[in-house]
Amino acid sequence: MAEAAAGRVGERGRFEAWVVSSFNLVALSLVGLLAAHASGALEGELAGFGTLPGVAIFAYLWLLTAAATRWALADGGLADLRTGLRGLWRLVVRGFAAGALIGAAFLLGAILVGAVLNGAPLRSLAFIALIGVAAAAVVGGVVGGLSVLLDAGCYWVAGRLVERWAETGVSGRAADAE
Repeated sequence: MAEAAAGRVGERGRFEAWVVSSFNLVALSLVGLLAAHASGALEGELAGFGTLPGVAIFAYLWLLTAAATRWALADGGLADLRTGLRGLWRLVVRGFAAGALIGAAFLLGAILVGAVLNGAPLRSLAFIALIGVAAAAVVGGVVGGLSVLLDAGCYWVAGRLVERWAETGVSGRAADAE
């Protein structure tokens, strides 16, 4: 019995991590693409960029996001927000750490792939990678922390909507019984 309950919690945790990581990645991608499009930065950049590299980059970033989100939500998930500010703070700190890992790993992967495809010597890229990965970790951490706040807001709104829906469903059934 306890094993079955643990399995359900594990599946629910995996589903929650999948939903949260997918939502965060799509929201971040849309904001980034809309900002780049509005500034005109994409005008000449996407002409030679094919579908396969785009899908590969998105898949790599999604895998990083899914793994980091699963780690960030491992201690209780978004339900940890029910403990108040302490739960929110804990999720923001874990979100910052997860975002820092995503930012660093994504840039490091991009540098390594770029070095291999362009034949650049890895030694010359080591210094760039060192500084770039540190900067990407900071930016990723800030984005991760802000993503947790967005997730917390969505979780709160969803909870309020479900409560109202449940109240109207219960009151509707009570009126039918009279």
